[in-house]
Amino acid sequence: MAANQIKIIFHNGWFTIEFIDLAVSNICSAFLQPEKLESWAAHYHLDDNVGGKNTGIVMAGNIPLVGFHDFLCVFISGHKQTIKLSSKDDILLKHLVDIMTAWEPELKNDIRFADLLKGCDAYIATGSNNSARYFDLYFSKYPNIIRRNRTSVALLTGHETMDELNMLADDIHQYFGLGCRNITQIFVPAGYDFIPLLGTFDKYKYFADHHKYKNNYDYQLSIALLNNIYYMTNGSTLLMENDAIFQPSASFITSFR
Repeated sequence: MAANQIKIIFHNGWFTIEFIDLAVSNICSAFLQPEKLESWAAHYHLDDNVGGKNTGIVMAGNIPLVGFHDFLCVFISGHKQTIKLSSKDDILLKHLVDIMTAWEPELKNDIRFADLLKGCDAYIATGSNNSARYFDLYFSKYPNIIRRNRTSVALLTGHETMDELNMLADDIHQYFGLGCRNITQIFVPAGYDFIPLLGTFDKYKYFADHHKYKNNYDYQLSIALLNNIYYMTNGSTLLMENDAIFQPSASFITSFR
């Protein structure tokens, strides 16, 4: 996938080789191991009579291959699928499908890519709260799954081990914090010592060398300074006191309460 990696990092600056490799590695280990696939599929009691419908999928593009699980679900079920890719991530999945259809040419009849989704029997769509309103309107007459904005929070007691804090640092920083499973707010007890946590953030200090990240960091730091907002930083990640669970997209702020 090396050539496609180079192509997509020029296409989308947030998709680095490191995080493309991480996404692919996680897909291979968590989704594509035979025993895991068989156990997962067996839960739904699929048989030869299942399939034949066409599912339209509107995929997000916030992190590399974020729509792969939807693709896999429809594929395993035996249904056909028509996929509308996000303009932010319209290379990687096509590359995987090209490999699959090279192995099994008949799959070309089951997997299609399109700019408009029409005539499908069911729909799966992922987007923002705003786009979800349109999905509700367009797809309401059909079986559908529509996902809206989501984020994650962490609840700390002050008794976490360094290993746990290191894993929290990963949950905050991987994919530049753009995933719905990235932590964007931390709840802490009064008097919490942030120094050990900020220390674990240092392994992601190299983010400051990423131009898109640095521009966002500098902008949010300027806002904090101009508005006299209390903040803490290790030079690459901002911690600010804030009641809002959702933080500005790609702002790299983790708020705390």
